[in-house]
Amino acid sequence: MDTIIFVKDRNWPGTNSRIYEIPSADLGVKAMTSWSRIEDMQAAGYSLPGEALQNRYFALSNRDDATQAEWDEFIDALWNVVHSMTPEALADWFIQLNDPVTVKAHCWVHDGVEYLDAAHTLPRDEASR
Repeated sequence: MDTIIFVKDRNWPGTNSRIYEIPSADLGVKAMTSWSRIEDMQAAGYSLPGEALQNRYFALSNRDDATQAEWDEFIDALWNVVHSMTPEALADWFIQLNDPVTVKAHCWVHDGVEYLDAAHTLPRDEASR
């Protein structure tokens, strides 16, 4: 797939559009950027993908003596999870991080054609027919 299009019932912050197009290669970075902008530490922790990361985040955030190296290791672990997520999981996480009640739809674009799910954008193995 080339692009993921997200549609809100209002304009995306900082834009004059209800449509937000993200190149598929940039979706992980966009999701991480959205996560890093959450100011409420509780909300940030609970919005992490997976209970293990949530537990690790809260353990660090509840410690006054957590070092920068420990936080860096946590962010590295988060990036590893983000890199291992499927496109569908990344899209779901991005929606969760961007006011999911207002995100009304998303679709996947491949070669200029819009699809409702990512599976239709994957190359087909013609030999398996």
